[in-house]
Amino acid sequence: MGPEERSVMLEDSKRLRDAIAALPHEQARALVLAVFYGLTALEISESEGIPLGTAKTRIRAAMLRLRAKLVVDDER
Repeated sequence: MGPEERSVMLEDSKRLRDAIAALPHEQARALVLAVFYGLTALEISESEGIPLGTAKTRIRAAMLRLRAKLVVDDER
């Protein structure tokens, strides 16, 4: 990987981290547990002590907000 590719990768990584950090805490936590730790919504609901539907809603809402944020940033 060359310096230019590395720079783009680091920039993309920072944008993603910043977008996740801007999410409400509960949504960010659910998203990170699902995407980066590979937990299912059921596993998240059990580990967080929340209803399954709430876990699913948090993951979905986080994904929608994250997508919207990243698309808006791309259009700038």
